[in-house]
Amino acid sequence: MEMPSKWVFSINQEFLELKSFLCAQMIDEARHVEACRKRALASGQGLGRASAAAEQALKELLSAETYPEASLGMNLLLGSFVLAMYRALAALARTRADRLLGTLAMQDVARSVTYGAGHMRYHLAQQPAKVVALGEYLDRTEHVVLGIAGCPEFLEPLVLLAAGSLDAERVAAGSRFARHWFATALEEYFERAAAAGLGDRRRRSRLPRLDA
Repeated sequence: MEMPSKWVFSINQEFLELKSFLCAQMIDEARHVEACRKRALASGQGLGRASAAAEQALKELLSAETYPEASLGMNLLLGSFVLAMYRALAALARTRADRLLGTLAMQDVARSVTYGAGHMRYHLAQQPAKVVALGEYLDRTEHVVLGIAGCPEFLEPLVLLAAGSLDAERVAAGSRFARHWFATALEEYFERAAAAGLGDRRRRSRLPRLDA
């Protein structure tokens, strides 16, 4: 919610479609927060604890100095991994409600990711010289993905959901699932970045080395 709410007020009123889309993003993300919060409470275990690493990562993304940087960081970079997260939730769900939560949230996030890729493609077509600055922004920012996807508060539940039990062999299988999940999400992000006009980031990014 924070990214669109930070920028919507500063965008000229003539850009009605963009302002309306940012408002729709806020509504979608508020609904995700509410649904995930209620699902956590329904488990009987409470909300758990916030991740300091994830909070710092989100803070870095929110500190983007321009709207193109903010859109690139939130919609294309982070959005790619959030989309993969909801897809995994739907795939691993053991109840119809959990599967529906993952599927519907995935549809919402897919709109933001599609917008992020399209917005960046158009922006770079109109201002091709900006590709250097935006590439450098990703050089500085891509590591935040690990602060979110690699924090114990996210990674451990993903492993256990995939494992289905605490048996050592099943936990090992869950760990393999989590590793495959990250590798797939990373490759999808690289494909979207290339399609948006940012070139092949596989060699330039530090993320593949961390996945090796």
